[in-house]
Amino acid sequence: MVKMTPLFVFLVLSATKELVRGGYTSVHVREGEMAVLQCPLRTTKAGHREGNLTLAWSNHSGPGELQEPAVWRSEDTLIILRVWTNQQGSYSCSLLDASGQPLRTAWFNITVFSGQCYTDMDVYVSTCYLRQSCEKLTCTSDSIPQNFTTHNYTWYKNCNTELPTDFGDGYLTSASESDSGYYTCTSYYTYNSSPHDGQVFTLSRTMERTVKEGSSQVMPKIIKPQDGEVIEVDMGSTVVVVCSAVLSSAFDLLHWMENISFVKKNQEALPVFYNTSEENGHQQASLVIRQVSEEQLRNTYTCQVESPSGNSNVSITFQQKSPPQFHFLVLGIVGVFAVTVVVVTVVYVKLKVDIILFLRDDLGWRQHNVSDGKRYDAYVLCYKSDTESGVSEEDRRQVEEVLEEEYGYSLCLYDRDVLPGEAVAEAVLGCIEQSRRLILVPSSLGLNPGQDSQYSLLTGLHAALVERQTWLVLVQTEAAPDSQVDLDLDSLSEALRLLAQSGHTVTWRGSHSKPLSSPFWKELRYRMPARTRRCPPEDERTIL
Repeated sequence: MVKMTPLFVFLVLSATKELVRGGYTSVHVREGEMAVLQCPLRTTKAGHREGNLTLAWSNHSGPGELQEPAVWRSEDTLIILRVWTNQQGSYSCSLLDASGQPLRTAWFNITVFSGQCYTDMDVYVSTCYLRQSCEKLTCTSDSIPQNFTTHNYTWYKNCNTELPTDFGDGYLTSASESDSGYYTCTSYYTYNSSPHDGQVFTLSRTMERTVKEGSSQVMPKIIKPQDGEVIEVDMGSTVVVVCSAVLSSAFDLLHWMENISFVKKNQEALPVFYNTSEENGHQQASLVIRQVSEEQLRNTYTCQVESPSGNSNVSITFQQKSPPQFHFLVLGIVGVFAVTVVVVTVVYVKLKVDIILFLRDDLGWRQHNVSDGKRYDAYVLCYKSDTESGVSEEDRRQVEEVLEEEYGYSLCLYDRDVLPGEAVAEAVLGCIEQSRRLILVPSSLGLNPGQDSQYSLLTGLHAALVERQTWLVLVQTEAAPDSQVDLDLDSLSEALRLLAQSGHTVTWRGSHSKPLSSPFWKELRYRMPARTRRCPPEDERTIL
């Protein structure tokens, strides 16, 4: 017995194709139905469009031109809308050059039959196995152009039994012997043109379904990689590509090819080789490229399964990875940094006071030098205001009490820390020099009887302006919420007026400013030097 190698089978099939190419293509048509001829030279024509080549159809069976309304034709398809007995015979399509001379010709032979709905010469065979699923039956033809509209179709078994609509495409989950037979599908089409408006044309297709004992043969299938896949690689790197396949028998062979040459198996000394393994019931062939070079980028690698039941193959190629786009990375980093800066800036501006107080109270952050020689944190000085309602004496004393007892600030108070009989101007100047802040509180009453408060204010503030060692905090009432200089400044010096305009302003809003969580206390504490706050009471404290 002669053993038929895959190469021998390939040569036999190629020779057979050449013999068929030189003969006729037989087309069997039921009388009165459509005949569809598709010229195999269409690919050749597409490849020679620049040579002004044309495709011509000819009728060699007798009289009758291939023109409408009898036929429809496109670049590579000829459809005889209704075929009768006198139209059977030879037809051809020829590829003509610019001078009209035929370069190649393909021949067709149409045979018309009547009576029976099919002929044994034009039957498609389908084999099923008992108690197993049976594949669906194909009804329509792929060669029908889009100019024709498909309406419906009807199935017949053995020509005389019309099958119900639930027959569908004939798929069976469990086949039986009664399912054997000839199945004919008749499709109905319309062709929209003025001579044929409303006319229905038919085309039939017959399949012989045979159900027998046995089991269906599993076709080998390659699971991965995908056919036509392009794999990116680094030059000089080692690459391993795993080809995984489902085999149908022990005689199947899985291997790799480089272009048209076989890749050696288990030859690890070679630059390209493959080895085999098995995993989860799948056969694997791993292609190994020890060091990727320009040559591998030009080659095509094919994983192939050779099997008595049929061959299967997929091809892959390699391409060099694109270098990383550093400028995108830089732009991304810069963009993220810019957005971060903007967000941080906005958050800081909106929550600056809360952030500073958090750093002071919870993290113990200090902003001033405790060894600056100052004795007091602030000097509270009242001035007589004719333009504002002022802060009541009770509220002023409560403010001083909270600053000292709740927040631990050391205050210099005129009526408590200035010795009796001391000159007013010198006493005020001394308190300012010994204090880190000067808090000006407006009042509609003279808070220090017998003293020229306005003169004291002028002297102390002027000294603070000259030395620039004490920060100024102006307390204003809600009566003038938008003004930072609604003090009686017309009688003051120009230097004092400029100092008052540049000072920090905190607004007292009466009862709304009494809770320690109010904006007044947050802003005032923010303007004051850092001090460790005493442990707050369990309930939120409010000035009573």
